[in-house]
Amino acid sequence: MNVFLSPFTNPFINLALEDYFLRDASNLPLVFFYINRACVVLGRFQNPWLECHLPYLVKNDIWLVRRQSGGGCVFHDEGNLNYSFIYPEAKINRSLGVEVLKKAFKAADIELEISPRHDLWLEGKKISGSAFKQIKDSSFHHGTFLISSDLEKLNQSLKHTIVSKDSKSIPSVRSQVTRLKDKYPGVEIQDVIDLVAHYFHTKPFTLDGSLLSKNEVQKSFQDLTGWQWLWGETPQFSLDTLKGPLLIHKGIIKGDTEIPFMKENLISYFEINELERLFPDFSLQQISSQRVF
Repeated sequence: MNVFLSPFTNPFINLALEDYFLRDASNLPLVFFYINRACVVLGRFQNPWLECHLPYLVKNDIWLVRRQSGGGCVFHDEGNLNYSFIYPEAKINRSLGVEVLKKAFKAADIELEISPRHDLWLEGKKISGSAFKQIKDSSFHHGTFLISSDLEKLNQSLKHTIVSKDSKSIPSVRSQVTRLKDKYPGVEIQDVIDLVAHYFHTKPFTLDGSLLSKNEVQKSFQDLTGWQWLWGETPQFSLDTLKGPLLIHKGIIKGDTEIPFMKENLISYFEINELERLFPDFSLQQISSQRVF
Protein backbone atom coordinates (compact mmCIF):
# COMPACT_ATOMS: atom_id res chain seq x y z
CA MET A 1 0.00 0.00 0.00
CA ASN A 2 1.42 3.38 -1.02
CA VAL A 3 1.11 6.21 1.51
CA PHE A 4 1.18 9.68 -0.08
CA LEU A 5 1.24 13.03 1.70
CA SER A 6 0.26 16.29 0.03
CA PRO A 7 2.45 19.36 0.67
CA PHE A 8 -0.46 21.64 -0.30
CA THR A 9 -3.06 23.23 1.98
CA ASN A 10 -5.33 24.45 -0.82
CA PRO A 11 -8.45 22.23 -0.48
CA PHE A 12 -9.31 22.48 -4.18
CA ILE A 13 -5.86 21.20 -5.15
CA ASN A 14 -6.06 18.34 -2.67
CA LEU A 15 -9.49 17.26 -3.90
CA ALA A 16 -8.27 17.48 -7.50
CA LEU A 17 -5.31 15.24 -6.63
CA GLU A 18 -7.61 12.81 -4.86
CA ASP A 19 -9.80 12.65 -7.96
CA TYR A 20 -6.73 12.05 -10.12
CA PHE A 21 -5.63 9.12 -7.95
CA LEU A 22 -9.16 7.70 -8.08
CA ARG A 23 -9.14 7.69 -11.89
CA ASP A 24 -5.50 6.73 -12.47
CA ALA A 25 -4.89 3.13 -11.44
CA SER A 26 -1.10 3.17 -11.64
CA ASN A 27 -0.55 3.89 -7.91
CA LEU A 28 -3.46 1.97 -6.42
CA PRO A 29 -4.14 0.94 -3.75
CA LEU A 30 -2.99 3.92 -1.73
CA VAL A 31 -3.64 6.12 1.26
CA PHE A 32 -3.60 9.84 0.55
CA PHE A 33 -3.14 12.24 3.48
CA TYR A 34 -3.67 15.98 3.21
CA ILE A 35 -4.15 18.99 5.49
CA ASN A 36 -6.34 21.87 4.33
CA ARG A 37 -6.34 25.51 5.34
CA ALA A 38 -9.52 26.58 7.15
CA CYS A 39 -12.56 25.64 5.08
CA VAL A 40 -16.02 24.12 5.22
CA VAL A 41 -16.48 21.17 2.87
CA LEU A 42 -19.99 20.34 1.67
CA GLY A 43 -21.10 16.90 0.62
CA ARG A 44 -21.95 16.41 -3.05
CA PHE A 45 -25.73 16.80 -2.52
CA GLN A 46 -25.83 19.56 0.09
CA ASN A 47 -26.99 23.16 0.32
CA PRO A 48 -24.44 25.76 1.50
CA TRP A 49 -27.17 28.11 2.81
CA LEU A 50 -28.59 25.33 4.99
CA GLU A 51 -25.36 23.72 6.14
CA CYS A 52 -23.10 26.60 7.15
CA HIS A 53 -23.07 30.21 8.29
CA LEU A 54 -21.87 31.98 5.17
CA PRO A 55 -21.25 35.46 6.69
CA TYR A 56 -19.12 33.88 9.42
CA LEU A 57 -17.05 32.06 6.81
CA VAL A 58 -16.29 35.25 4.90
CA LYS A 59 -15.55 37.26 8.05
CA ASN A 60 -13.08 34.64 9.28
CA ASP A 61 -11.49 33.78 5.91
CA ILE A 62 -12.87 30.24 5.95
CA TRP A 63 -13.29 28.89 2.43
CA LEU A 64 -16.34 27.10 1.11
CA VAL A 65 -15.74 23.87 -0.84
CA ARG A 66 -17.97 21.18 -2.36
CA ARG A 67 -16.48 17.69 -2.68
CA GLN A 68 -17.49 14.92 -5.08
CA SER A 69 -18.53 12.40 -2.44
CA GLY A 70 -21.82 12.38 -0.55
CA GLY A 71 -22.24 12.65 3.18
CA GLY A 72 -22.36 15.64 5.49
CA CYS A 73 -20.74 19.02 5.88
CA VAL A 74 -17.40 19.15 7.74
CA PHE A 75 -14.91 21.75 8.95
CA HIS A 76 -11.22 21.50 8.04
CA ASP A 77 -8.26 23.46 9.35
CA GLU A 78 -4.56 22.91 9.99
CA GLY A 79 -5.40 20.84 13.08
CA ASN A 80 -7.40 18.31 11.07
CA LEU A 81 -5.91 15.44 9.08
CA ASN A 82 -7.77 14.25 5.97
CA TYR A 83 -7.29 10.68 4.81
CA SER A 84 -8.37 8.90 1.66
CA PHE A 85 -8.16 5.14 1.13
CA ILE A 86 -8.32 4.59 -2.63
CA TYR A 87 -8.76 1.09 -4.05
CA PRO A 88 -8.61 -0.43 -7.55
CA GLU A 89 -12.08 -1.93 -7.14
CA ALA A 90 -15.38 -0.27 -7.90
CA LYS A 91 -17.17 -1.94 -4.97
CA ILE A 92 -16.90 0.22 -1.90
CA ASN A 93 -15.66 -1.48 1.25
CA ARG A 94 -17.16 0.78 3.90
CA SER A 95 -15.32 -0.87 6.77
CA LEU A 96 -11.78 -1.37 5.49
CA GLY A 97 -10.45 2.17 5.96
CA VAL A 98 -11.81 2.70 9.46
CA GLU A 99 -10.70 -0.79 10.46
CA VAL A 100 -7.15 0.12 9.40
CA LEU A 101 -7.25 3.31 11.44
CA LYS A 102 -8.67 1.51 14.45
CA LYS A 103 -5.94 -1.16 14.30
CA ALA A 104 -3.19 1.40 13.71
CA PHE A 105 -4.26 3.38 16.78
CA LYS A 106 -4.67 0.19 18.79
CA ALA A 107 -0.96 -0.42 18.28
CA ALA A 108 -0.39 2.88 20.09
CA ASP A 109 -2.80 1.89 22.89
CA ILE A 110 -5.49 4.30 21.65
CA GLU A 111 -8.93 2.70 21.55
CA LEU A 112 -11.29 3.96 18.84
CA GLU A 113 -14.85 2.81 18.16
CA ILE A 114 -16.46 2.40 14.74
CA SER A 115 -20.03 3.72 14.48
CA PRO A 116 -22.76 2.24 12.24
CA ARG A 117 -22.12 5.18 9.89
CA HIS A 118 -18.46 4.12 9.60
CA ASP A 119 -17.24 7.10 11.61
CA LEU A 120 -14.65 6.86 14.38
CA TRP A 121 -15.43 7.78 17.96
CA LEU A 122 -13.23 8.32 21.00
CA GLU A 123 -14.82 7.86 24.43
CA GLY A 124 -18.35 8.47 23.14
CA LYS A 125 -17.60 11.47 20.94
CA LYS A 126 -17.01 11.67 17.21
CA ILE A 127 -13.41 12.23 16.16
CA SER A 128 -13.58 11.23 12.50
CA GLY A 129 -16.33 11.44 9.88
CA SER A 130 -16.18 9.77 6.48
CA ALA A 131 -17.75 9.57 3.02
CA PHE A 132 -17.45 7.38 -0.05
CA LYS A 133 -17.29 7.54 -3.84
CA GLN A 134 -17.06 4.92 -6.54
CA ILE A 135 -16.58 4.98 -10.30
CA LYS A 136 -16.40 2.18 -12.84
CA ASP A 137 -13.00 0.76 -11.85
CA SER A 138 -12.11 2.22 -8.45
CA SER A 139 -13.46 3.70 -5.24
CA PHE A 140 -12.41 5.67 -2.20
CA HIS A 141 -13.30 6.08 1.43
CA HIS A 142 -12.15 9.44 2.77
CA GLY A 143 -12.63 11.29 6.00
CA THR A 144 -11.49 13.78 8.59
CA PHE A 145 -9.57 13.22 11.79
CA LEU A 146 -9.75 15.93 14.44
CA ILE A 147 -6.42 16.26 16.17
CA SER A 148 -6.12 19.89 17.29
CA SER A 149 -8.78 21.73 15.27
CA ASP A 150 -10.38 24.97 16.47
CA LEU A 151 -13.71 23.67 17.78
CA GLU A 152 -15.14 27.16 18.30
CA LYS A 153 -14.68 27.93 14.60
CA LEU A 154 -16.01 24.48 13.74
CA ASN A 155 -19.21 25.06 15.72
CA GLN A 156 -19.76 28.61 14.45
CA SER A 157 -19.06 27.65 10.82
CA LEU A 158 -21.60 24.83 10.78
CA LYS A 159 -24.59 26.93 11.87
CA HIS A 160 -27.40 27.52 9.36
CA THR A 161 -27.66 30.68 7.26
CA ILE A 162 -31.31 29.93 6.39
CA VAL A 163 -33.93 27.27 7.08
CA SER A 164 -35.88 25.83 4.13
CA LYS A 165 -38.85 23.52 4.58
CA ASP A 166 -38.74 22.28 0.98
CA SER A 167 -35.09 21.33 0.62
CA LYS A 168 -34.14 18.26 -1.40
CA SER A 169 -30.54 18.34 -0.15
CA ILE A 170 -28.96 15.76 2.16
CA PRO A 171 -28.80 17.17 5.72
CA SER A 172 -25.76 16.66 7.88
CA VAL A 173 -26.05 14.44 10.95
CA ARG A 174 -24.79 16.60 13.81
CA SER A 175 -22.73 14.91 16.51
CA GLN A 176 -20.76 15.99 19.54
CA VAL A 177 -17.09 15.94 18.56
CA THR A 178 -13.77 15.70 20.31
CA ARG A 179 -10.11 16.08 19.39
CA LEU A 180 -7.24 13.69 19.84
CA LYS A 181 -5.23 16.35 21.72
CA ASP A 182 -7.96 16.59 24.37
CA LYS A 183 -7.17 13.02 25.44
CA TYR A 184 -3.55 12.81 24.29
CA PRO A 185 -2.06 16.35 24.47
CA GLY A 186 1.31 15.42 22.96
CA VAL A 187 0.02 13.82 19.76
CA GLU A 188 0.74 15.64 16.49
CA ILE A 189 -0.60 15.14 12.97
CA GLN A 190 2.65 13.58 11.83
CA ASP A 191 2.31 10.96 14.56
CA VAL A 192 -1.01 9.82 13.07
CA ILE A 193 0.47 9.64 9.57
CA ASP A 194 3.39 7.62 10.91
CA LEU A 195 1.03 5.23 12.72
CA VAL A 196 -0.76 4.36 9.49
CA ALA A 197 2.45 4.13 7.47
CA HIS A 198 3.89 1.80 10.11
CA TYR A 199 0.77 -0.37 9.90
CA PHE A 200 1.49 -0.86 6.18
CA HIS A 201 5.24 -1.31 6.80
CA THR A 202 6.13 1.62 4.60
CA LYS A 203 7.14 5.28 4.79
CA PRO A 204 4.94 8.18 3.70
CA PHE A 205 6.02 9.80 0.43
CA THR A 206 5.55 13.56 0.15
CA LEU A 207 4.34 14.57 -3.31
CA ASP A 208 5.96 17.35 -5.29
CA GLY A 209 4.22 19.73 -7.69
CA SER A 210 4.68 17.64 -10.82
CA LEU A 211 1.15 16.23 -10.77
CA LEU A 212 -0.34 19.73 -10.89
CA SER A 213 0.66 20.09 -14.54
CA LYS A 214 -1.45 17.11 -15.60
CA ASN A 215 -4.50 18.04 -17.65
CA GLU A 216 -6.77 15.82 -15.54
CA VAL A 217 -5.73 17.60 -12.32
CA GLN A 218 -6.11 21.04 -13.85
CA LYS A 219 -9.57 20.26 -15.21
CA SER A 220 -10.74 18.84 -11.88
CA PHE A 221 -9.38 21.92 -10.10
CA GLN A 222 -11.21 24.30 -12.43
CA ASP A 223 -14.44 22.34 -12.06
CA LEU A 224 -14.22 22.35 -8.25
CA THR A 225 -13.58 26.12 -8.03
CA GLY A 226 -16.26 27.10 -10.55
CA TRP A 227 -19.62 28.71 -9.61
CA GLN A 228 -21.60 25.99 -11.33
CA TRP A 229 -20.18 23.28 -9.06
CA LEU A 230 -19.76 25.21 -5.81
CA TRP A 231 -23.12 27.02 -5.82
CA GLY A 232 -25.04 25.92 -8.88
CA GLU A 233 -24.99 22.23 -7.95
CA THR A 234 -27.21 22.91 -4.93
CA PRO A 235 -30.30 20.65 -4.86
CA GLN A 236 -33.79 22.16 -4.92
CA PHE A 237 -34.92 24.40 -2.06
CA SER A 238 -37.38 27.22 -1.45
CA LEU A 239 -36.99 30.65 0.11
CA ASP A 240 -39.51 33.29 1.19
CA THR A 241 -38.91 36.77 -0.29
CA LEU A 242 -40.56 40.18 -0.46
CA LYS A 243 -42.22 39.03 -3.67
CA GLY A 244 -43.33 35.66 -2.35
CA PRO A 245 -41.69 32.23 -2.28
CA LEU A 246 -38.88 31.34 -4.67
CA LEU A 247 -38.05 27.82 -5.81
CA ILE A 248 -34.36 27.32 -6.63
CA HIS A 249 -32.98 24.24 -8.34
CA LYS A 250 -29.37 23.70 -9.45
CA GLY A 251 -28.62 27.41 -9.11
CA ILE A 252 -31.63 28.52 -11.16
CA ILE A 253 -34.74 30.34 -9.92
CA LYS A 254 -37.62 28.32 -11.33
CA GLY A 255 -40.59 30.13 -12.83
CA ASP A 256 -41.62 32.17 -15.85
CA THR A 257 -38.16 33.72 -16.16
CA GLU A 258 -35.43 31.30 -15.13
CA ILE A 259 -32.39 33.22 -13.94
CA PRO A 260 -29.36 32.28 -11.82
CA PHE A 261 -29.73 32.51 -8.05
CA MET A 262 -27.19 35.33 -7.73
CA LYS A 263 -27.09 38.54 -5.71
CA GLU A 264 -27.37 40.84 -8.71
CA ASN A 265 -30.62 39.14 -9.79
CA LEU A 266 -32.33 39.43 -6.40
CA ILE A 267 -32.03 43.09 -5.42
CA SER A 268 -35.82 43.61 -5.41
CA TYR A 269 -36.52 40.34 -3.57
CA PHE A 270 -34.79 41.07 -0.24
CA GLU A 271 -33.98 43.91 2.12
CA ILE A 272 -30.36 44.96 1.64
CA ASN A 273 -29.22 43.47 4.98
CA GLU A 274 -30.79 40.12 4.16
CA LEU A 275 -29.30 40.16 0.69
CA GLU A 276 -25.84 40.77 2.17
CA ARG A 277 -26.38 37.91 4.61
CA LEU A 278 -27.42 35.49 1.87
CA PHE A 279 -24.64 36.50 -0.49
CA PRO A 280 -21.54 37.55 1.47
CA ASP A 281 -18.51 38.47 -0.62
CA PHE A 282 -16.48 35.34 -1.44
CA SER A 283 -14.29 37.18 -3.99
CA LEU A 284 -11.18 36.90 -1.79
CA GLN A 285 -11.61 33.12 -1.79
CA GLN A 286 -12.00 33.13 -5.57
CA ILE A 287 -8.71 34.98 -5.93
CA SER A 288 -6.79 33.10 -3.24
CA SER A 289 -7.97 29.65 -4.35
CA GLN A 290 -6.05 30.01 -7.60
CA ARG A 291 -2.77 29.94 -5.66
CA VAL A 292 -0.98 26.67 -5.11
CA PHE A 293 -0.32 27.04 -1.38
